Amino acid sequence: MRNAIFVTLSWLMVNTPAWSVQKCETVMLDKAYQEILYFYFQQDFYQALTQFEVIQQACPNALSQISQPGVDPNLLKGGISLAYGLEEQAADIFNQLLVQVATPETQTQAWFLLGKSLFEKQQYELASSILNKINVNSADEHLQTQDKDQWLYIQSQLFNWQNTQSTNVARDNSYWLTELSEDSVYRQYVIYNQGLAQLQSNQYVQAVDTLEQLGTAQTSILDTFLGGWWSPLTDVDQTEMDALRDRANLTIGYAHLKNQQGLKALNAFNRVRLDSLDTDSALLGYGWAAAQREEYQIALSAWQKLQSMPRSNEYIMESYLASAYAFEQAFAPTQALNNLQRGLKRFAQEKQMLQSHQQSINDQFFLNLAKNKDWSKQIPSHLSEVMLSKDFRNQMTWLEESLALQARFDDWQQRLLTFNLMLDERQQESLKRQQALKQNDLLSKLAEYEALRDSLKATLANANLQPRILANEEELAWQARLDRAQQRHKDITEGWLALNQKPLKPRYQARLQRLEGIMIWNAAESLAKRRWQAQKLLNEVDTLIAKTAKQQAQLVAQLNQTPEYQSQRQRIMQLQQDLAVQQERNQALQTQHLANLNVLFIEQINQQIAQLDSYNLQAQLALVRLNDKAFRKAEADRQGATR
Repeated sequence: MRNAIFVTLSWLMVNTPAWSVQKCETVMLDKAYQEILYFYFQQDFYQALTQFEVIQQACPNALSQISQPGVDPNLLKGGISLAYGLEEQAADIFNQLLVQVATPETQTQAWFLLGKSLFEKQQYELASSILNKINVNSADEHLQTQDKDQWLYIQSQLFNWQNTQSTNVARDNSYWLTELSEDSVYRQYVIYNQGLAQLQSNQYVQAVDTLEQLGTAQTSILDTFLGGWWSPLTDVDQTEMDALRDRANLTIGYAHLKNQQGLKALNAFNRVRLDSLDTDSALLGYGWAAAQREEYQIALSAWQKLQSMPRSNEYIMESYLASAYAFEQAFAPTQALNNLQRGLKRFAQEKQMLQSHQQSINDQFFLNLAKNKDWSKQIPSHLSEVMLSKDFRNQMTWLEESLALQARFDDWQQRLLTFNLMLDERQQESLKRQQALKQNDLLSKLAEYEALRDSLKATLANANLQPRILANEEELAWQARLDRAQQRHKDITEGWLALNQKPLKPRYQARLQRLEGIMIWNAAESLAKRRWQAQKLLNEVDTLIAKTAKQQAQLVAQLNQTPEYQSQRQRIMQLQQDLAVQQERNQALQTQHLANLNVLFIEQINQQIAQLDSYNLQAQLALVRLNDKAFRKAEADRQGATR
């Protein structure tokens, strides 16, 4: 179920533009794997598994192509899947790895993770057979210290389970304790589990001795005064050890109580902290230990303290029945009756509250919880058991992820609608540009430019006969001045002759002719160079005109070609349809999560209501018995008085 969320999200990411052109090259896969490692070390298992699904959907054989050194990618995916609660997926990956030819390191790690997965699914026999394939030497060489300690812890658990199945004698866990690292957090758990196994085997004395190793352990003076301020991890570890010590003392107390050792039980219960998770259970047991020693005042003090608690649980409810018993044993039947009446009232209030809360349990309740990131800080006491359970937290995590995925789907639906509108706008703009270009006369002027080019080319061809064609501006100015001078000289000569005057001397005309010859000579000298430059420029013009003509032809072809908007619209439509399918799948998963959460809550509330009904029945029976006892006593007193 949870894996479907990753597949759906990976489909969404693969169909984004970033992955639509993704090539299954080793370099690209190594880069993607580095991103997975980043998310893994950040303990963001959700993103890590999502990236795994993305690259495997884009490139089916991606994990075998990754060239990064270190942990096998398949092994890493299996480990992350196991940590994220996907036990079946993790088991499949490990089994596939073990079928293949793997290195001893990969094989050992696969055995360990597969055995751990089976252990968490409570398949103890199969888990034991898998984990037994690893010996201590292999664990030392191929497992990290923390993993080796966990392997030893699971082995000790399995060994205790096997002994309870086959014999009544629990094995001493000194072997596991010897192999564990000195600062291993599992050391205390191994001791506690050994004590529990001994209790189940009716080894009362040995069990108490074992549990006393934890129950009487003291926090160091340095930790007491400084509170682990130098290291938050130290503070967390100490909190865990304190909770385990409280649980050990609670177990010792009830073991003594069962074996009629009231004083020892009092001492054990007294070691449980008042702010512990086991405080209520310890107070109830403390009262029963005192009652066992007929110290009813002490017992009533403990139970009345429980009754004053603002929270609600089975220990507080049972304290009303226990107090009535103590009052009765202390020859205070009236107080016993009053206490039972208060208990019945409290039971009725609790039942009414549970029934009222049961009516408010619906899908919207869980949706609001999932949207509130701080929901775990506001857990009602009567729902703490179910809301703190692993099953509930897993379901809530999956629901939160499903809601986040739904938000992404909605976002992509809006994006696709936007893309569709953008296509409409683009089509309209394209039509406008097409009309504007068709109306533009720049395209029609190319023929004029070509005709002008041909004219210049013909002029250049005549440059050999008329060198002055390629003259520069200064030379053209001189030529114009010379032409004017010659024309004036001609006009003057003709006018002078018309007046029958003596002809002018030819010196000025000779000077003009000489000047004209010099200019022709200079033009002829510069002709080759200027012609080459002009030809070069003309060639460049030819190139530009040819390029422009080609671009014009392409532009005209594009204007005449209809844009492929329809294919793009079809792609958007296909994406919308695929997205709708994924949304339906996600909605189905979300509905299933909500149904599971409803069942969890309803079952828990029904159990509490049934327990309250049981307490209510016991209280009513006690009332009847006390009233009958009082009636019989009154009847006996009356008969005695009449005699």
